[in-house]
Amino acid sequence: MIPERVALVTDSTAGLGAAEGAALGAFVVPLTLEVGGTVYSDPGTLVRPELSVMTSEALAAQMLAGALPRTSQGTPQDFARLYEAALVEADRVLCLPVASTLSGTYAAAVRGAEAFGGRIRVVDTGLVSAGLGAAVRQARAWLNAGRDPESVAQALAQYGERVFLRIVPQDLRWLIAGGRLSRVAGAAARVLKVRPIIRVEGGKVEAAARVRGFHAALREVVRAFPAGLEAVVLHAGNPADARWLAGELALRNVRVLGTQEVEAVLLVHAGPGTVGVAGVPPVER
Repeated sequence: MIPERVALVTDSTAGLGAAEGAALGAFVVPLTLEVGGTVYSDPGTLVRPELSVMTSEALAAQMLAGALPRTSQGTPQDFARLYEAALVEADRVLCLPVASTLSGTYAAAVRGAEAFGGRIRVVDTGLVSAGLGAAVRQARAWLNAGRDPESVAQALAQYGERVFLRIVPQDLRWLIAGGRLSRVAGAAARVLKVRPIIRVEGGKVEAAARVRGFHAALREVVRAFPAGLEAVVLHAGNPADARWLAGELALRNVRVLGTQEVEAVLLVHAGPGTVGVAGVPPVER
């Protein structure tokens, strides 16, 4: 019996580059953001080619100059177009969008699948950023090992429980602008030079701790990093502190897979200067 060919679909919050996405057989739906009245595509597979791409570097520069960008979810039409393209060579599609609690993109992925007669399986992993990217890599490894798509989907629905994601913002104004932190709490934190450590787990975004000083907060992230996970260090235009964090993790014998810029749509919420880390399970073959 010839095994089913399974394509993967995700969105640009997963942080997969074009080359890696192609190697994984993964199609990427770009989310969008609006800056100064103009709509841009987050880097990804351009399903709406009339939109210019907004890179993280360009967005950070505009935010520091005073821009207040807004993000937008993927649409059912975006997903349907990529499902159709994926099914040209695949029998089925496994779709892993950003957590349903963080974006309407998951609902859009489900609606986009309605016309394909059950050939699309959409999984809510509860993940975003490097954690979602890790789930896509794990999905491909399991599929390549011969696991059937439904068992892979069921395993991925639990995968997010094993991922550790912490970010430390350098400037609180973006959390305040996005409604993640009240203006009163933000003003008090600035006076006391307190930095919240933001936990993104189980599809929820909340403060895991509050520490006085940016580097002290990063040290607390290192201290809390779970044993047995590998690290992807994240930053928003702050490679120096990202390297510092990677070094501190390595000193604790954590395997650091690399550092990467956060995606443009995530930068809107975290703000320039943010540094964080995703702890992900080693890929199971």
